[in-house]
Amino acid sequence: MNITAIKAWAEAKMLQADESPLEPGYRWYHGVRTAKLAGLLAEQMQLDVDKDILELGGLLHDVGKAGYRGPDPHGIRGARLIRAEIAHLFPPDKLERVASIVANHYQRPNSKYWRGKEAPEFPAEVLLVQDADILDHLGANAIWLAFRYGAKELRNQEAAIQRFYQVDPPWHQESLASLNYAASRQELEHRLKFLEHFYIQWKREERGELTFHQN
Repeated sequence: MNITAIKAWAEAKMLQADESPLEPGYRWYHGVRTAKLAGLLAEQMQLDVDKDILELGGLLHDVGKAGYRGPDPHGIRGARLIRAEIAHLFPPDKLERVASIVANHYQRPNSKYWRGKEAPEFPAEVLLVQDADILDHLGANAIWLAFRYGAKELRNQEAAIQRFYQVDPPWHQESLASLNYAASRQELEHRLKFLEHFYIQWKREERGELTFHQN
């Protein structure tokens, strides 16, 4: 498996792609972080995984979104791109394992879309990327996303804060419920607590209050 060439292809696809209102190359940066998070979760839980497959699946999971605004489901589109353009860089079995991560990274068995139904069964590499993908969108990264989208939609500070308290909670709750591993839930709970503390401070500042004496 030519990992160097696969990563070069991914970088060319994602690093300069227009992702407005996010920064150019957002899918690349998100993929790098997701791959790292998935690997750290596997290491912490001592899971028996193929580290190369896990890293590449995490890196490439959103390649179908990079610079793309069409109707195709991005996981299916990403898997199709990999098979069409870089299949020769993989042994066949590893190609299909990476493509499966990309195609199924949003098919989370614990999500609301599968509750009450027979959920699919996936290997650990798929489940880890699913969790890492959720984690990377929350915590301090959620603040960055909120600022980018808030600027695009011309929200003032008060509106941005209200959105956190009125719109975001169902997303946070569903994200927690959708995770596959207890270690992922522990990490997400920590990130959500950080978010809560940030918005408490921001809400006080936006009101023009003193904050030093506050608990």
